[in-house]
Amino acid sequence: MRRKLRPEDLLNENEYELLTEVSHQNLKEFIVEQIRAEKYIIHIYSVYQIVIMLIFVFILAQSIILSFRGHSEALINIGFGVLFSLSALIVIHELLHALVYLLSGARKISFGFILKKFIFYAQADHQVIASRAFHLVALAPLVVVKIICLIGFLVFYNEPLMYFFLSVMCLHSLFCAGDVAMLAFYNLHQGKEIFNFDNRSAGKTYFYTRKANS
Repeated sequence: MRRKLRPEDLLNENEYELLTEVSHQNLKEFIVEQIRAEKYIIHIYSVYQIVIMLIFVFILAQSIILSFRGHSEALINIGFGVLFSLSALIVIHELLHALVYLLSGARKISFGFILKKFIFYAQADHQVIASRAFHLVALAPLVVVKIICLIGFLVFYNEPLMYFFLSVMCLHSLFCAGDVAMLAFYNLHQGKEIFNFDNRSAGKTYFYTRKANS
């Protein structure tokens, strides 16, 4: 059984090399950089995002028309969906990241935020995360929230609560841009075995790759 890697192991220059280090204060800039550099994943996400936003515009327009006709329930539910997305859903999103971290064997989970940039994140302090585990961590909120919202849409189809689930689904997809950008970073380094770890006290995440000859 392979021994679990520690951050100290990645510092061995004979086996690993540093790909990049990302300051949590500069997460937004790093995300934008990946979005500009990577094409395949970002293209798919962009098309998906356009479709999702068109759905949101459609249900918003429909709810406004219904409101003018004296049926305001749909618009009220969209309003609740927006409020929920900008409050409780942020917490749920990060807790889902944390849960998958825990399931992958990581400990020392904590959370951080940069409110002026509207950035929130979960981190596993000094826990080395392999590529596969990191992909699961990144995708968990997008997949789980999407499934729950689709179930809600089907259960409450043609009822006012349907608009709540649809609006949450649409808005949450925007929150996942950072997660998708992190996956784009991995795709830019396709073929490399990548590991990362967070350093909470330094406020940074380090990405290492195993050298080809090791």
